[in-house]
Amino acid sequence: MGQVEQLMNHWLRHRRVLEELLKTIPDEQIGYKPWDGAMALGELAQHIAASTDMFVSLTKTGDQEIKPPEIADCRTMEEVRHVVTEYTEKTKGTFASLTDEELEIHYDSPHPNFRGPRKNLLLIAIDHEIHHKGQLFVYARMIGRKDLPFFI
Repeated sequence: MGQVEQLMNHWLRHRRVLEELLKTIPDEQIGYKPWDGAMALGELAQHIAASTDMFVSLTKTGDQEIKPPEIADCRTMEEVRHVVTEYTEKTKGTFASLTDEELEIHYDSPHPNFRGPRKNLLLIAIDHEIHHKGQLFVYARMIGRKDLPFFI
């Protein structure tokens, strides 16, 4: 198994848990924010999916411009889950199109933490997803969710 397949499988294990977690959130909690200035629960879920797609796309293209992803104005958790599913499918396609050779191409980013082989962008994407998924677990606990999926 090559690097691309290993990294994609690792990411997908986390994404599946995110998708399961989102199934536990009722519609009335879509706008929940645990503190002023926090992203709302539905926004954070979309941010995770859109950001991972952005990083995987940057890995493929080598583009220098990093743009914050847009967040859709979702009214229900079903809409949020749909956005996440769409990004998951798009990201899987881009991920699968990568080659191990592309992962070794140097990425000369204006952001020092992103410089180096392009596979670093995938590692950053996965770390970013794990970080924010952890935040969503805290949000879920704070709104009273008890039975949550865990990554094992």
